[in-house]
Amino acid sequence: MASPVTIDAETPVLGEGFTSAASAFKERSPGRCALVMGGTGQVGREVVKHLLASDAFAKVTVLTRRPIEYAGANAEKLEQKSVDYENTEQLERDTAGHTHAFFCLGTTRAKSGSDGFYKVDHDYALNAARACKAAGVEHYSVCSSSGASKDSRFLYTRAKGEVDAEVQSMGFPRASIFRPAMLMCHRDEARLLERVAGFVMPAINYVLPNKASIPTSTVAWAMVSNAFKAVDTPVSETVSNAQMLQAFRDGQ
Repeated sequence: MASPVTIDAETPVLGEGFTSAASAFKERSPGRCALVMGGTGQVGREVVKHLLASDAFAKVTVLTRRPIEYAGANAEKLEQKSVDYENTEQLERDTAGHTHAFFCLGTTRAKSGSDGFYKVDHDYALNAARACKAAGVEHYSVCSSSGASKDSRFLYTRAKGEVDAEVQSMGFPRASIFRPAMLMCHRDEARLLERVAGFVMPAINYVLPNKASIPTSTVAWAMVSNAFKAVDTPVSETVSNAQMLQAFRDGQ
């Protein structure tokens, strides 16, 4: 059995703007249910924390291959389901009944190789999106990457861009693509490049504010708070690194 992932029980920094928007959303749209894919990753586990801390959703379901241990706010609302992203029929059944979905699954070429990376970040991503569309998900949010483009020469940004373009063409009532820059986090499997980046990024951010990096907690804050917005017409949007950082500052 896969080892469990512990999600820190400490309540994240939400801010007045976040909490008021969450309360308004809950009153306006009671009984909404959220689904998180990739909930054991660095961004995904922060999304789970923010969703539960907001108390805006009746249920938060995580599709995962590793069990989650969480003892924080509203833990009773957390449900877990084992997932196989290649079993599309089961995937559609598991996504049914959820109004909001957050896709945060991802790997790297260093960890999985080029073929493995593409399978996870492209094929599994599209399988998940198609299942959510078929299941009637109202708002689909994706954690993509800065520089994502289906025309990119680089495998990483091209795969992300291909998924983004496909999701935006699926016809979700609302689709939100979040494109963070370098993710700053406390990773279990610290990669050498990211460990070095942890030292040099503060200096780079001083020169290039809003462009070089972003904390994973801020990405999660932006993804969840964005779901609280009242939208009357179909929307397909892309949210940049700078926009996420600014939204977080404005929401405190």
